[in-house]
Amino acid sequence: MESISIRTNMEKYNSLNASTRKILCVGLCCLDIISEVKEFPHEDTDQRCLDQRWQRGGNAANNSTVLGLLGAKPYYLGTIADSHEKSYLQTLGTYALYLLNEEEIILSGANYYPAGCALKSVELSSPLLIDCSKSVDRMIKGRFEPLLLRTDSIGYYYGRNVANVSEMMKYVNRHNEEQVKLEEITVRVSVEIEKAKPELECLIPLADVVFVAKDYAQYKGYTDMKDTIENIRKNAKKGAVIICPWGEKGASAKEENESLVSSPAFPPEKVVDTLGAGDTFNGATIFALNKGHNLKDAITFGCRVAGAKVGQRGWGTLKDTIKYLNESLPSVQSPTSNDVELSKSTSNDS
Repeated sequence: MESISIRTNMEKYNSLNASTRKILCVGLCCLDIISEVKEFPHEDTDQRCLDQRWQRGGNAANNSTVLGLLGAKPYYLGTIADSHEKSYLQTLGTYALYLLNEEEIILSGANYYPAGCALKSVELSSPLLIDCSKSVDRMIKGRFEPLLLRTDSIGYYYGRNVANVSEMMKYVNRHNEEQVKLEEITVRVSVEIEKAKPELECLIPLADVVFVAKDYAQYKGYTDMKDTIENIRKNAKKGAVIICPWGEKGASAKEENESLVSSPAFPPEKVVDTLGAGDTFNGATIFALNKGHNLKDAITFGCRVAGAKVGQRGWGTLKDTIKYLNESLPSVQSPTSNDVELSKSTSNDS
C-alpha cells in the first residue's frame, strides 16, 4: 500500500503536544531472572553465582520502561499470566514505577508466567539467554481495536506471533485509510524484525518504520547496515523508514529517496549490563521521532541512551542520565509539507 503525504494531516499531528502523544507498545512482558557467575559453567559442574536478581523484561515492556523514563505516554498491550510471578512484580511496584499502564494488560488463565533466564559471566559483556513463554494465551484482537482509537502517535510492534501481528498491522492500515479521507491524524506504525525467522518478512511491507536487528540481517546474509537497509527497502512500503542498529558499530537509517544517515555507538567506560540494550535503542529512537526530530538526530539519541543503559544495571539508575540526554536533544524545526510522509501503521506481537 502506498504512503500518503498530506500537509493538513502533518499540521494536525504537530499541533499535538509531544508529551501527550500516546505511544502503543504491543508485545511481550515477562520475568527476567539474571544470574551472574565468574565464568560460564562446563557440563556437569557446580558453581555458586555471584549475584542474582529478578526484573521485569520483554521487548514491549522494556520499550514502555524507556519511553516512560523519557517522559512519553506509553501504553502497553499484551497478555500475562495471573500467577505468583505477576504478584511479585506488582509487589515490587515495577508496573507503576516504570509507567506501565495496567489497564490494557490481558490476564491469561495460565499459571505459568513468561520467563527469561539470563546467565551473565563477569568475563564477558553479553549474557546467555534462555526464553520460555509456554502456556500463555495469545493476544485478544478485540482488545486491540478500541485501544487504537486512543492512540494518536506511534504503534510499536514486535515481530514474533506473525499471524496475530499481521492482522493488527493490516487493521491499522485500514484505519489510516479512513482517517486520511476525513483529513484526520493517522497512526504511524513501527515493527522490529529481530529473530532469524523467514516468516517475519511478511511484516516488512506493512510498517512505516522498520527496525531490522543485526541477528536477522546476518541470517539473511547481509554484510553491514548499508547492505541491510538497501535489501530491506526492496520489500518495504513506499515512504517507509528503515533503521538498522549494529551493536558496537552504532546505527544507520534511511528514508526513501534520502541519503543514508548514521550514528556511532556511545559505549560507557565499563560495560555492566547489555540486557535490553536493543529495546532501549528502539524505545529512545521512537521517542525522538515522536517528538518530531529528524532521522539522524533520532538514531543518535537512541545510540546515546542505549550506551548509557549498558553502563548501568537494569533501568533503575538510568532516570537521571536519560533526563540529561533528553534535554540535550536539538530543538525541532517545524516541518514543511514536503518534510514528512504520514502513512499507515502496524506491527507487533504478544
